[in-house]
Amino acid sequence: MILFDQEPQLRFTIAARTDRGKRREINEDALFAADPCFVVADGMGGHEKGDAASKAAISAFSEEFTAPGEATAQQIERALDEARARVDQVAAGTQRGAGCTLTGAVRIAHQGLPHWYVLNVGDSRVYLQRGNTLRQLTADHSLRTERIADGDHTGASTPRNIITRALGSDDDRHDAWLLPIETGSRLLICSDGLSTEVSDDQIEAVLAVGGRTETVVDELLRLALTAGGRDNITLIVVDVVAGGIEMASMSEAHDDTDGMTLEITRPRSR
Repeated sequence: MILFDQEPQLRFTIAARTDRGKRREINEDALFAADPCFVVADGMGGHEKGDAASKAAISAFSEEFTAPGEATAQQIERALDEARARVDQVAAGTQRGAGCTLTGAVRIAHQGLPHWYVLNVGDSRVYLQRGNTLRQLTADHSLRTERIADGDHTGASTPRNIITRALGSDDDRHDAWLLPIETGSRLLICSDGLSTEVSDDQIEAVLAVGGRTETVVDELLRLALTAGGRDNITLIVVDVVAGGIEMASMSEAHDDTDGMTLEITRPRSR
């Protein structure tokens, strides 16, 4: 467990794990988990050098965010553009292309208050646990999810692994949201190697129990491996220990993310 206390009023505990699973020879996932940036990338299946693509994307963030403290929107955009460029460079050296998802949260100040800048390209996920309630913050960029959202009857039978956005693909736009950082809340950032093996109900049960972040990530990883471990599994858990915005009582909040500000989908800068 890593404890960050660089700012007296804001403290986190963080734990992270990545595992190649039981079926894959190579781990194509990558992660970076250091205040203020927590991101996961998952190399695109069926493409060459998926591991190189995910590492390239994550390196853009690890090199941008080298010290604790609030990030700026400009830093995030710069890291995203650099991640896109690096993945494109990896893809250019292959015959079939290469790409990866990119999902996570970076802490920034918004209107003088601490917020998470939640970002997503692809089908890795960010979840928020408030009290006993779990909420998936990101929307999967997958053909299955989009068909279901459109009311297409073929949606439920569409394979989960057909993604519609990724770094290294024709559509590499990211979705972005702003979410107040609340004391007592818990973030889970994960690749689909966790979310396809472990149900949301199981994830909620583990996150709601509380306990140390290291214990939580170990248990979620164990569940994914026990369920089959058919893909690489990567997860980050971030607990807001102190210094965040006071969490509204569940009776006062009609939705777990009432405080979330939806931003437009961002095209890549050119």
